Amino acid sequence: MTYKIHCKCERVEISLSNKPIVHAFCHCEDCRELLDIPFHSVTAWKEENVSIDKGMDKITVFQHPTLNMQKHFCKHCGEVLFNTNGMNWRVVSQLLISKCNDNELPQELISNRHFFYEQRVTDIKDDLPKYLRGTDGPLYQDFCGG
Repeated sequence: MTYKIHCKCERVEISLSNKPIVHAFCHCEDCRELLDIPFHSVTAWKEENVSIDKGMDKITVFQHPTLNMQKHFCKHCGEVLFNTNGMNWRVVSQLLISKCNDNELPQELISNRHFFYEQRVTDIKDDLPKYLRGTDGPLYQDFCGG
């Protein structure tokens, strides 16, 4: 499967291929610090599954001063195309994928869990599993009755 994304001005186009490593809601402190948001609905991809088809020279990278994370964005319109994390995953917002697909997120990319839920700043009431410290492992409800 291949998914196409682009920035607002369409000067940068990217292909996402195969399956993402994860498609979920991230509540980690690092994402909040990098993006200034309470949580992030993401798809995360291996580096080799993300290819810049057009506009490589239009991408600017912001290296966070203290975290091993980067934001990659279009230098013309400012749209964040993806972030990288400490595992060198390419983290693409589900919102961007949706915007580039007639405002619909493909069913197979819809969040199926929450991770780093113990670091959350807001509670989310849904039936998805909520992993305490990562993308799997101990669940919030097992420790907190939640």
